[in-house]
Amino acid sequence: MSPTFAQQVRRLRRERGLSLTKMAERVRYSKGYLSKIENGQVRPTPEMAKIFEDALSAGGLLLTLADTPARPIPSDNRVLRTYDSMFDHHRVLGHRSDPESVLLALRPQVDVLSRMARSADDPGLSHGLWLLAAKYAEYAGWMEQERGDDVAAAEMTRRAVSYAVKGGDQELEAYAQVRAAEFALYRGDARSTVLWARRASKSRSRAVQAVAAQREAQGYALAGATTLCEAALEQASALQADVGDFRYGSTSLIDQVAIATAWSYHELGRHTEAAAILDTEVPLIESTALRARARFGLRRALAHAEAGNVDHACALIIDLLDDVRQVQSATVNIDLSAFGKLLSRIRPVAGREVIGEISKILFA
Repeated sequence: MSPTFAQQVRRLRRERGLSLTKMAERVRYSKGYLSKIENGQVRPTPEMAKIFEDALSAGGLLLTLADTPARPIPSDNRVLRTYDSMFDHHRVLGHRSDPESVLLALRPQVDVLSRMARSADDPGLSHGLWLLAAKYAEYAGWMEQERGDDVAAAEMTRRAVSYAVKGGDQELEAYAQVRAAEFALYRGDARSTVLWARRASKSRSRAVQAVAAQREAQGYALAGATTLCEAALEQASALQADVGDFRYGSTSLIDQVAIATAWSYHELGRHTEAAAILDTEVPLIESTALRARARFGLRRALAHAEAGNVDHACALIIDLLDDVRQVQSATVNIDLSAFGKLLSRIRPVAGREVIGEISKILFA
């Protein structure tokens, strides 16, 4: 079988010693979209082939592998570049701010982009705007979940799927099923978590399959199904290795599968193992990613407390409380409440101050 466009782009980029970041600068596609191209998740168009031809000096090779026009995102379109850049700023705010503040800016942008997409005369521009509207809507759905409104989160995710389909991206529909699995996971509904994750695993996208396998493992862990959980984690690890740099889910985590493994081990009662993994992974999260540090830092503290290291767990919690207050996350508060209940049950001397601070956050 002859090499595909995606395989040739990846080969040529590596031969020329270009990282994904450097390549993204040359072609003016985002790093994430470039990863999709190299993983064969985007159909190559003549316009796209010409961009890569010029960037990689491919001697006409890539032009012969391009399809007929499909859903090009004009890389030189100022409107698309501007909104794409704005999205990155919204995401930075999402790492550090309360979700309602982020949504005040995100919700109007979703509406603006969808209106612009409907009225655009140029098909390429329209497709690009639909994809951006989907990107904004999917992130808004996550912020709605962080705000504690699962109904609004599901509706915004549904809109993201609809917009992505209009832009030519069928993949997001499968990822929406992963999000449904996450809603179920936070509700403590093991069966629904697994069922939604299994649906998502039928996607053609290996990236979606990878994150679906992680959620499936976490669902099995909720149910105490150790063997099934370990098999799903093994599958998730293999899929993530196959996908490479492109990933769905949190961009703040260095190793998503390791985090999912620790989460699962904690649910299975393997607290010492979970704590050891999180001791390695949590410090790798960037200091600016307050939401991720709060979420997985709390999981780390819970694991240590359940493993018997209560004083250490309380010290970890005290260091996290400012971040927890700032991000005001409904999902983080689930674990914060669980930690407070644990301390109330065992009543350690070191926990008195912590219980008081937790109560102030939860009942403010």
